[in-house]
Amino acid sequence: MGKVINIEKITKQLKRDLIAESEALSPVSLASLQIGQAPDAEIYIKNQKRVAKEIGIDFSFYKLSDKIRQKEAIKVIEKLNQDNNVDGVIVNKPFPSDWETKEIFSAISPGKDIEGVSSYNLGRMFYNDLTFVSPTVLAVLATIESLGIDLYGKDITVVGFSTLIGKPLTLLLGQKFATVTITHIATYQKQRLPFYIKNADLLISAVGKPHFIKGEWIKKGAIVIDVGVSKKGSKVVGDIEFEQAIKKASFISPVPAGIGKLTSLFLFKNLLKAKKLCN
Repeated sequence: MGKVINIEKITKQLKRDLIAESEALSPVSLASLQIGQAPDAEIYIKNQKRVAKEIGIDFSFYKLSDKIRQKEAIKVIEKLNQDNNVDGVIVNKPFPSDWETKEIFSAISPGKDIEGVSSYNLGRMFYNDLTFVSPTVLAVLATIESLGIDLYGKDITVVGFSTLIGKPLTLLLGQKFATVTITHIATYQKQRLPFYIKNADLLISAVGKPHFIKGEWIKKGAIVIDVGVSKKGSKVVGDIEFEQAIKKASFISPVPAGIGKLTSLFLFKNLLKAKKLCN
């Protein structure tokens, strides 16, 4: 039987550090934008507001109409870029289906892009410049680090090929000289996903589909990090069949109160970094 990774221990220490740093840098301000009605975004925004209050950050929320055009939304972002009282800017997904995600994210000033979503900050990672990296990616890396694992030569399987999690995570793990396999929809459709998971010393899943990964696929003694969060009935669950997986894994992250909780704190760690860089 494996152990549940103690995310709470990591979050407590990080929160203490953030409160102390926020007091030293005060005032610090975050601007968060939502486009139209978006229940998924509202959950994330609610967490942003809660954590901001806990660590002493000024939080400003902007809800734009779902009828607003992309060009008009970019003008709002550009105005926030120029506002010296705003230290970080988030544009919460989802956007209207006819919008270009890259254009919206790249409109955010690189120095205020605390989610690391702009083309500029994503490109920096290729040169190991980690000024602003996705908070979720930072949360995963911190969780691995908390276990004291040497990644050199480890076989890692990442499930999910997103620009904001799967791709940057694969790059940064590769820079630590792990052997990384990135899997996606084609891997699943070709029925090869179980093969790659069964060979992974470390499995990281960021799909967002309830119990998508079967516990029986897990390699005995593997470390399992579940980034996915979704609902199954009234329960919040992860990508991985937890009860089955923990019987084979050496360590597994919990869902809920796992990577998602840590992600919120790393968002504000990036915000405080933005504040220091602009001073």
